[in-house]
Amino acid sequence: MLIDVFTIFREEADASGIVFYYSGILSQNVIKAMGDSLKQKLQQQDEKGVKSRKVFSTFIEMIQNAMHYSPGSHDSDEPKEGSIIVGKKDDKYFIICANLIEKQYETRIREKLDPLLTMSADEIRQAYRAQLKNDQHGNDTISKGAGLGFLTLARDSAEPIEYALRDVIGNENDLSCFYLKATI
Repeated sequence: MLIDVFTIFREEADASGIVFYYSGILSQNVIKAMGDSLKQKLQQQDEKGVKSRKVFSTFIEMIQNAMHYSPGSHDSDEPKEGSIIVGKKDDKYFIICANLIEKQYETRIREKLDPLLTMSADEIRQAYRAQLKNDQHGNDTISKGAGLGFLTLARDSAEPIEYALRDVIGNENDLSCFYLKATI
């Protein structure tokens, strides 16, 4: 990368309130190091209590999802990749994560996320509690958890979560890039 291009990137990130950015290979060790770095950054910004915990847990939920659901991640040791940004605008933090997904999972993602976009905070909490009581998680061969990830993000977000699915140039029939944003 040319120094001038990197300078523009850094200046844009600073102007946009970006406090943390990573793009590359994901592993448990990398996620732990990123989490430690983010905790230090939040402490430097004197963030404590509920907001700091929500930012951190949202960050971890998103980056873990990127690692678990990237192509090749099912029963494979292939490296997984993803990108994540944490930024602050006014008194709110935003976390945006991006990772590749297999095209076949687009409908499943839409079915899980679209209802959350129109639900009230109370409806999201009720759906979260209902999912906790749901004992059918074992029947889901795709999800790594109890189906609580998106509900947790929506519950902790101060604004409706946002997402986008974009074709991957050169792999339009097989892969999409999944972007997910939460505001704390």
